[in-house]
Amino acid sequence: MKTLLATFTFVIVLLAGTSLRAQENLAPKDFIQKLKTTPNAQLLDVRTPNEWNAGKIASSKCINYNDPAFKEQVQKLDKNKPVFVYCAVGGRSTKASQILKESGFKLIYNLQGGGYADLAKEGIK
Repeated sequence: MKTLLATFTFVIVLLAGTSLRAQENLAPKDFIQKLKTTPNAQLLDVRTPNEWNAGKIASSKCINYNDPAFKEQVQKLDKNKPVFVYCAVGGRSTKASQILKESGFKLIYNLQGGGYADLAKEGIK
């Protein structure tokens, strides 16, 4: 019985730790470094199409957080590949990252304390 309880506790702790790590908020420099060193990264811009067209990272996919179909549209992304999320200053990307986490995405990196301008300034393509 003790072994079963210990195993059950271990599994719960392991699962809790995994879900806590599903979303990580990163400062601009850390976000850029992680993006550059992560294979199969998906770069998600959650700004509006007008903002995206005014200045964008070519490798990013634009899915407007304010679009009522946002939750449906993100389902087109691969849940098993890391997703790097950004917006203009961090508010929308934080909310979008939470939706991705709730939708079952495994690894989510949210740009916090910065936005598109920080990525463009660093030459992210």
